[in-house]
Amino acid sequence: MVRAFLASLAVAGAILTFSNGGSALSGAEPGHGRGETLFENRCARCHGLGGDGGDGLAPPLIGVMGRSIAGRSDYVYSDALKAKSGIWSPDTLNAYIANPQAFAPGAEMEVNSPDPNEREAIIDYLKTLR
Repeated sequence: MVRAFLASLAVAGAILTFSNGGSALSGAEPGHGRGETLFENRCARCHGLGGDGGDGLAPPLIGVMGRSIAGRSDYVYSDALKAKSGIWSPDTLNAYIANPQAFAPGAEMEVNSPDPNEREAIIDYLKTLR
């Protein structure tokens, strides 16, 4: 009886893991949940939890989608970003997060994310910050 119960728990766990995009983490979900986790692990140190700007090491990212590059008046951007024209879109964010120095040589952001799936998840999360 106990063996059958334990076997059913193992099957239920496998089903939950498979239906959850392969993540065994409780509460993890594809897209937003993964992007939020990636953001917290890679970006929040400078941009703050939830993209609020934290301690001012990097600009707040709330409302970044559609904002002019280097467009916040309450943050001092590098000359490299100030020289860029355009707006933050999924494409510009993707290029910047992939390789900040290639996007804007001299930019102060040192962290990059070479994995396109991770960048996509982070950008999907940034879209939710309003």
